[in-house]
Amino acid sequence: MADFVPLVPPLVALTLILLTRKAALSLFSATVAGAFLLAGPSPILAIRCLFEDHLFPKIAGSNWNLSALIFTLTLGAFATLLEKGGGFTTLLNRLLSRKGKSPEKKLLFGVYGLGLLCFFDGLTNAILLGRVARPLTDTLRISRQFLAYLIDSTSATVACVAFISTWIAAQLSIISDSLENAPFEVNPAALFLHSIPANPYCLLSLILVPLVIFKAWHIGPMKNAQPVPLDDHSDPIAENSPRVALIPLATLVLALPLFIYLWQDGPSDGSPWSWRNAFISDGVPYAMVAAGFVALLSAYLCFPKNKRQDAPQHMLDGGAALVPALIILICAWTLGSIFVSLGTADLIKQLIGDNISTMSIPLVIFLVGAVMSFMTGTSWGTFGLIMPIALPLVLKLGIDLPEAELMNLISMTIGAVFGGAVFGDHCSPFSDTTLVSALASGCSPTSHVATQLPYALIAATGAGCAYGLMWSGLASWLATLIMAGLLTALVLLRQSKA
Repeated sequence: MADFVPLVPPLVALTLILLTRKAALSLFSATVAGAFLLAGPSPILAIRCLFEDHLFPKIAGSNWNLSALIFTLTLGAFATLLEKGGGFTTLLNRLLSRKGKSPEKKLLFGVYGLGLLCFFDGLTNAILLGRVARPLTDTLRISRQFLAYLIDSTSATVACVAFISTWIAAQLSIISDSLENAPFEVNPAALFLHSIPANPYCLLSLILVPLVIFKAWHIGPMKNAQPVPLDDHSDPIAENSPRVALIPLATLVLALPLFIYLWQDGPSDGSPWSWRNAFISDGVPYAMVAAGFVALLSAYLCFPKNKRQDAPQHMLDGGAALVPALIILICAWTLGSIFVSLGTADLIKQLIGDNISTMSIPLVIFLVGAVMSFMTGTSWGTFGLIMPIALPLVLKLGIDLPEAELMNLISMTIGAVFGGAVFGDHCSPFSDTTLVSALASGCSPTSHVATQLPYALIAATGAGCAYGLMWSGLASWLATLIMAGLLTALVLLRQSKA
């Protein structure tokens, strides 16, 4: 029995997540269980072990982790200012006012484009699009369930693959943390960028939405979704100049890469000034925080003057809304440290032995993550639990691989973890993004889950097939491109629906 002790914390976390649907509580309970296993039965020693050896070192001892906390809070405040400013409302209304055929499709494509533009935060994306678009879709007799599907599929999905979002700092820190004992220099930013083509679920979901709009492809329960009566919708939110949103957004997009480039070590240590050197520099965490503050200042200065007295409260509300997610992240860092001390990855490798192909790990991880996120409704909790197990396991099983192949496998595994986590964010009835998308669109969460699930399953099936192609040896970008082509053909060859 003692041989299986390293599996106790992950089993505690998984069991409690399934039972309580509370990711932070479950992960923290697992860290406490791990601390008792490491320090013995004494509560005093266990608490000291938890805080001194694992929790505090992971926050104060890592520039990546500390920057993740600050950057995420800053982006939360930034996103709320943009939402409350009203600039995006004006953009969508101006798009709809232009002459042209098929105003329904024009509106839906406008909402989709706005969703891509709001890449910086998933929940803000969902709330903003629902508030802005619901009165317009009601007027054009578009069902609220279809609107909920549209905004849900361009919220967490975009935030997960965007390099500038409230997710990115957490993603880079969890990658860096999970590869702490790697036998090579870890570059979290480069690994994340390489993992994007290996995240077919998010990419296929983003491709599927415009195809569904173009062909009016309503399948399953979506066929029966009906628009609400015209007198049963909310009033639109106040409009303001589009500059209220576009200038701060442009500031963020330009400031982050510029600061990363300027923060590199440069010629002083003999390294040339280059983008590659910039992204592997130790200055990336500092540059992210600095760029976040500059973007927040820009959003404040562009906020409507007649409402600027409310801006500080909006910023506080935006940052506070992300505190629960950051607690999950801190628990995930701590739990990952405990996994290392207990040797959890070593034990899993021994249990697996030769029963699994190394290149099949991304497919297995994606399926595990998809099931876990669907059953628990937490994307951050899912990748917070799976990443600290999956990446060390890849290092153990791929120890004999050439470095290039190992790095490729690591990138594919990262993409699989994030893609599997987002699947549940899309269609789990317990997911905060699912609930917010439904409520912001004005439909019930139950009807939203039922109508969106067929589309999410199509994207997930395509992602699973893409990982199968990667398993057979195809490059991740090529496997994803093939499935994107097949998905496009599947939808375009279907009969249009009125």
